[in-house]
Amino acid sequence: MKIRSKRQIDAPAQILWDYLADYSNIHRFHPLLKNAHFVDGSETCELGAQRQCNMKDGHFLKERVIDWKENSHYTVDIYETSMPIKNAKATLGVAPLSDGKTEAYMHIELKPKYKIMQPMLYLMFKFFAAPNLLKGLEKLYKDERAISLA
Repeated sequence: MKIRSKRQIDAPAQILWDYLADYSNIHRFHPLLKNAHFVDGSETCELGAQRQCNMKDGHFLKERVIDWKENSHYTVDIYETSMPIKNAKATLGVAPLSDGKTEAYMHIELKPKYKIMQPMLYLMFKFFAAPNLLKGLEKLYKDERAISLA
């Protein structure tokens, strides 16, 4: 199952990339996460870095960076989770547009543990998780911009 979500944000791509590239702090803009932190000896945001994301509902995801293109995107492999997911990969990225706008995106490829879970997971990621992550990215930019202007 493949899910693609994108959002045009009135913000510079470099600033949005800086938020995404702060790999162990995704919870700053992901509204479903309680916290996130490096695991298994990872200390920097780069290829091979690993993090654990703890969700507000008690579930967790352990992810490993398998592709990193500076100032553009990264892809993670979800190698362990308490969710009903057999395997998954997700790409988060930014693409500069004209007039200081940016297209932020999330692409997810996942396989549920149980076939019966596929429709529910599709709906959850397509219409809730991915769009809210991108909205959270925009909100973080607006909140930090408002603070700097104050």
